[in-house]
Amino acid sequence: MEDIIIFQEITKTFPGVVALDQVSFSIRQGEIHAIVGQNGAGKTTLMNILSGEIQPDRGVLVYRGRPVVIPDPHAARSLGINVVHQELMLCPNLTVLENIFLGQSLKGLERERKVKGVQEIFKGFGVDVPLQARVRDLSIAKQQLVEIVRAVAFRSEVLVLDEPTSALTVAEAKRLFEILRKLVKEGTTIIFISHRLEEVFEIAERITVLRDGKYVTTVVREETNPEDLVRLMVGKTFVEMFKYEPPPKRLQKVVLEVRNLSRGTFFQDISFALYEGEILGIYGLQGSGRTELAETLFGFSPPDRGEIFLYGKRIEIRNTWEAIRLGLAMVPEDRRRTGLFLNMDVKENIGVVRAPQLVKRGFLSPASFVTIASPLVKKLNIKTSGLSQKVRNLSGGNQQKVVIARWLTIQPRILIVDEMTRGVDVGAKQEMYRIIQDLRREGMSIIFISSELSEITGLCDRVLVMYKGKIVGELQREAISEETILAHAMGAKALD
Repeated sequence: MEDIIIFQEITKTFPGVVALDQVSFSIRQGEIHAIVGQNGAGKTTLMNILSGEIQPDRGVLVYRGRPVVIPDPHAARSLGINVVHQELMLCPNLTVLENIFLGQSLKGLERERKVKGVQEIFKGFGVDVPLQARVRDLSIAKQQLVEIVRAVAFRSEVLVLDEPTSALTVAEAKRLFEILRKLVKEGTTIIFISHRLEEVFEIAERITVLRDGKYVTTVVREETNPEDLVRLMVGKTFVEMFKYEPPPKRLQKVVLEVRNLSRGTFFQDISFALYEGEILGIYGLQGSGRTELAETLFGFSPPDRGEIFLYGKRIEIRNTWEAIRLGLAMVPEDRRRTGLFLNMDVKENIGVVRAPQLVKRGFLSPASFVTIASPLVKKLNIKTSGLSQKVRNLSGGNQQKVVIARWLTIQPRILIVDEMTRGVDVGAKQEMYRIIQDLRREGMSIIFISSELSEITGLCDRVLVMYKGKIVGELQREAISEETILAHAMGAKALD
């Protein structure tokens, strides 16, 4: 079987990050080839290079036996390469049909033939999607199917699917696999990227592993197993800055208890307890429901059913202000979009939660913000030119510290942190770990959500692992390992 794609020492760097480091391997014509790795392994970056979204800094891409430069997605499609991205790239105001044939001028019999073909593809999925419906009016799952159908309708020579089943039901995913197998028989090459190992082992013929931007190996599906694949993905390295510190006293007092909490398709029947002074880790891959769980606990969206208890008393958290009043605080996943007021300065961002208490005779004194913010800037070592500096001009790490400082103004009993170190440098990460440990020593209970396994294993006393909206593993400190966590998170290991 000939190689249709060869990656030769592909290297790509972004500011402060080596996304791909001399990656070399090949894809055979007419195979389903899976690419796996942890978050940040370089999978999506490599596919963005193949699709023309970005250019490599170094290295050669060989397609059908000759070196090629793919300057943009249009050029990729002209070569027969189509990519269904993890983030949907549809025009919401256009119809399904207009999205599928975007950029094509179809008339007469050719249009009729292609429309009929599209209808047959949707029929193959067993889903009724009106072709004249606006994409914005469809569910996320149906939008994802539109993206997939558009790529299939192009009759691509190479079809790249990046997490294609993240919004699909089990039945829809099965039908997708049937269509992919049919396409392969007709000569299409499929590159399949997924965090779900059971899907990889069901559909792929060969599997390539990336880790930390480097190529690790390519294995034949029949010659490996999920446990070995997890080990290849994780590696054996352990960064010393994640040195675990046990709690200063025994964890025995329950602060927060959740019983059978459910919210739509995001998560179902979640039950756990959080102890005073505990760092409780929650790990899960994209679509596992971990962020949605955190948002529900903090009052962004109410649960459909279930109960929440605070110090043994049943509570209802109807909104974020109710959560704050009860002593909860949250550092959100996207600090720039939902965590900060970018056009406000440092002292205003820190003092904003306390603002209602600072009003005197109808006026809010700037000096009161200074009084609140100044000691926290010093305590958290926030590097700023002054309290009046606009927060948008701070580094990512210092912006995140401002968010944490804001919540410390209300002295919360429970702090929820979601991807606290995303987009910050190593030095800032180390400072954040120190902050978390200091807050725990002061008696705060922390729910720590992260995509970085080294953070979870290095900081947490106990870990809950989520998969498809459910808790599938609860690991005590002595049982915590990257391999075990990732095996649970990818559905390769049943609940112990």
